Amino acid sequence: MKRAFTLIELILTIVILSVVTYFSSDLIAKTYLNYNRVNSLQRANLRVEIALNSIVNRLENAIDGTIVKRKDVNNTNLISIIVAPDDYEVLEWIGNDIDGFEAHKNLDGTSNTTMIQPAWSGFCNILESDPYTIVTPGSNLEFEEEIITRLSDGNVTFEDGFALFFPGNYDYTNVGYQGTNPTGVSLVTGKDTSLPAFKLSSPVSRITEHYKLAWTAYAVLPVNCNGEGVCDLELRYNFRPWKNEDYDSPHISRALLAKNVSVFKTYATENRVHIKLCVQERLGANSRTSICKEKVVFR
Repeated sequence: MKRAFTLIELILTIVILSVVTYFSSDLIAKTYLNYNRVNSLQRANLRVEIALNSIVNRLENAIDGTIVKRKDVNNTNLISIIVAPDDYEVLEWIGNDIDGFEAHKNLDGTSNTTMIQPAWSGFCNILESDPYTIVTPGSNLEFEEEIITRLSDGNVTFEDGFALFFPGNYDYTNVGYQGTNPTGVSLVTGKDTSLPAFKLSSPVSRITEHYKLAWTAYAVLPVNCNGEGVCDLELRYNFRPWKNEDYDSPHISRALLAKNVSVFKTYATENRVHIKLCVQERLGANSRTSICKEKVVFR
């Protein structure tokens, strides 16, 4: 005959099952919390990496001498990044048109690689140029205008917006920041595709063998800050300091780089720019952490 459970055995069984259930639930809860923490940290790490790369990829093509910082978003107290204090919030620079420089087009409409030209070559023929006409061998200026017209949403053409930068003619004080007279910038007002050549509105003070072509400046700045100093980080472009425009001009383009940014610091030496970025991530109802990274742009 099969003997039934005694009351003591039943109670012991219930107690053992309860203990096992308690520890199993606690283990599952801790496993879930750890997974949620790791997943949150990975998301924050990815956001920081994407934001830093977006800044670095553009800053690598900054025109030398045009990287500046501003005290705050009210466009006050502009100064070169090399001597700017750490508490200056806004990073700004003029970037050469890397899209047009790296783009190539077949002149005869075929795959003939012997007739490929970049949109702008960066070379100046000094012998054939004059202060109002810059001959640039190897350039395809019609292609350049097509590229920039699309990138600027139609705001920039050869007659309104392009600028040439010759070494020795400029620094951050004379490229148009804060409405200053852009005496170091050569303003392009047209093109001669038969040469090809840039037509300028005023004479160049000094012509050299190489130039940089620009159609926009860039600014990285904190916006929508809360009382704890946590902000969104925004990239602004499609504005031209040499036309007395800044990053608050009506037709600027904006891109959100990162949310919940607690630290955005930049500083520079003579040959490199350091960028530090920290982003907060919520781990639970009352728990937060920060992911911080720093990158260096060699100039």
